Amino acid sequence: MGRWHAHAARRLGAQIIAVGDTDPDRARAVAGPDVPVFTSPQALFESVDPDVVHLCTPSGSHGEIIRAAIAHGIHVFAEKPLATDATETRDLCEQADKAQVLLCPVHQYAFQPALERIRAQRDRVGRPELIDMRFFSAGAVGADARDLPRIAGDILPHPIAIAQRFWPERPLDLVDWTIAPVGSAGWQVSANIDTVALRITLSLAARPSEASLALYGNKGAWEADLFHGYARFRDGTASRRSKTLRPFSDAGSILRHAAVNLTGRALRREPAYPGLRTLLAAFYTATARHGQSPIGAEEAIAVAVIRDHFLSRTVQPEAREA
Repeated sequence: MGRWHAHAARRLGAQIIAVGDTDPDRARAVAGPDVPVFTSPQALFESVDPDVVHLCTPSGSHGEIIRAAIAHGIHVFAEKPLATDATETRDLCEQADKAQVLLCPVHQYAFQPALERIRAQRDRVGRPELIDMRFFSAGAVGADARDLPRIAGDILPHPIAIAQRFWPERPLDLVDWTIAPVGSAGWQVSANIDTVALRITLSLAARPSEASLALYGNKGAWEADLFHGYARFRDGTASRRSKTLRPFSDAGSILRHAAVNLTGRALRREPAYPGLRTLLAAFYTATARHGQSPIGAEEAIAVAVIRDHFLSRTVQPEAREA
């Protein structure tokens, strides 16, 4: 992810002044020939004076590095999960607030233009009935079975952050969540919010890999391909003609939206992770103008609380102790 963060930062006009990694060769591959590399975050912070640090290390190391950055007055843009659990997340957010440092978890899916389009035009579906999100990942290939819940738990912040965009005034960590196993390596995380059913399916075994969202209402549906970053509306008219032509209209709609999306991303030089540059641009603007992080402390903590709840229901006691 460090490579993609560097790509997005450079496209936004940021200057990369240092790269840190325990493997100096890997750091050099991101830094290029003229940027210094470091094998420890403390050495980096003491040698250079960055405005922002992009944190793309394993989540277990986040707490120590974020505390060091805060101590040096450096804003932090950190890959999810922000910290090991909700307690540490809350502590880090409080420290950042006291130091007047911005801390932002990278929930880039929630900032895709496709999702903003759905939110802006969600009245087209009529009365919302169901939000269905699917995250099928190949990231656990070769992993120990005991580690699968933790891997799924590290994916969960993405759909929860998306849900927060649909209910910005609702504390989702106070919602009654149900967690049930799905297949050999998957779980369904669901809740009823107001009159809408929210269903999140995480699977580390189902194929093909997928990241998608569908918002269904009594007049139609919005569908989003979150891997590629586009959304399309499906009219809910129920007539003999519409039912007959639906396979053809759906195929044409997917082809049209996918082609327009791919062309736009090519022109923007955005080969992967749609939404990352949008979120990063908002974060850079907030740091320059002394504003608020695009993902605030309350949102970050709520996501961490729900992730803790998921892990408490899925991680076996022996794995939890280990």
